[in-house]
Amino acid sequence: MFAKKNGKLRVACFGYNGANNTGSEAKLLSTLTTLKKVVGDRIGELTILTINEENQRRYLQDYPNAKMLEIGPWMTFKNPSFMIKGGFDLFLLSEGSTFIDHFSSLFLMMFCGAAMIEKIEGHKVVAYSNDCGHLKPMNQRILRETLNRIDLIMLRNPDAAARMREYGVTKDIHVTADGAYEYPLPPAEYRQKLFAKLGLKPGRKPLIGIAPKEFFFWPIDFRPWGPKEDLYLYPFYHVWQKGGKESSQRYVEQSARHADWCVETYDADIVLISMEHMDYPPTKRIYDAMKHKDRAVIVSSDEYIVDDIISVLSILTALVTTRYHACVLSSCSAIPMIAVSSDTRCEAVFRELDIMDMYIDYVKHPDPFPKIANLDEQLIEMTRNLMKRKADLKRRIKAMHPQFVERAQQNEKIFADWFRENF
Repeated sequence: MFAKKNGKLRVACFGYNGANNTGSEAKLLSTLTTLKKVVGDRIGELTILTINEENQRRYLQDYPNAKMLEIGPWMTFKNPSFMIKGGFDLFLLSEGSTFIDHFSSLFLMMFCGAAMIEKIEGHKVVAYSNDCGHLKPMNQRILRETLNRIDLIMLRNPDAAARMREYGVTKDIHVTADGAYEYPLPPAEYRQKLFAKLGLKPGRKPLIGIAPKEFFFWPIDFRPWGPKEDLYLYPFYHVWQKGGKESSQRYVEQSARHADWCVETYDADIVLISMEHMDYPPTKRIYDAMKHKDRAVIVSSDEYIVDDIISVLSILTALVTTRYHACVLSSCSAIPMIAVSSDTRCEAVFRELDIMDMYIDYVKHPDPFPKIANLDEQLIEMTRNLMKRKADLKRRIKAMHPQFVERAQQNEKIFADWFRENF
């Protein structure tokens, strides 16, 4: 049994925060809700890992005393004293995509290195409702050596658990669901004011959401210099593979053609949803490439918070998403959807929903090239199918949502039982 002498604990949430990433922030907020319920006034100091403190504070108005462990240039902590003071009594991984390496291996290595330091110091480490994708052999080994030493592992879907066991993790793995499934819709008055601001009129015309991303400027890699627009955090830059910019332009043009077709075929209005800061450039380029710009609006996570994004998702007739958390946050409203995917996250959701016929395996990293040449034609055909089956798809998602919520609620139960035993 481990506890601080004064009964207060230093708690850290390690995640991809402060990037105006709607999904990461929704997951962090649901994780903090659990911490507040389970640990309560035992929290002496709460620290949040972030890449931008100003962005982070937008989301943490209910946690004004939370300290920020900000990452600066060279991927070092701007204030390393947090780690020097003896680490954290409870070190919790809140980021869902840490164990997916085609973006970069940096975040996986940062977490695994910090987790091993905490274990050496005798502290507790929890992987809280995470994913696990395809990993390079070296990262499989790092994962195996780290996670077999930490204290509690919860993963958010059966696919992730099977993959982690395949990589050699022998410690118990609890299969739950992403905490963002529990994220509540804001009150009706809040939503109506938002819709008025955006000029959205639910129920008047079909409303089709498109949540794009940039598929082709990965991984993030060390470069002593590079184009300013490709800078991530110095000295790390997004890397465009050969032909990547051409593939990106085709994706933008094909997405714009599909959006225009939706306007012309269904008299639909289009909502282009930028789920995180890095999604805004391709989102804006799709908007600029549309013929019917007057029928489209951009909702960007740089301007709108999780409450706003989930509100917009709730009124869609249909959703075309590249983003996992657009699937999750639209689930409570049973929005029929199509996925244009590059990794295992959307795939896991669509497999559990048994709607893989609405899933497009677009890019399979580490191969950076699209597997689908005629994306617009496939999207048009799928959208026709979706609109014909809209009622059935809504019923299926509505029936599955309580199961996802029940599994998400297991995060708190499992964590609470573990916490009582260890603190």
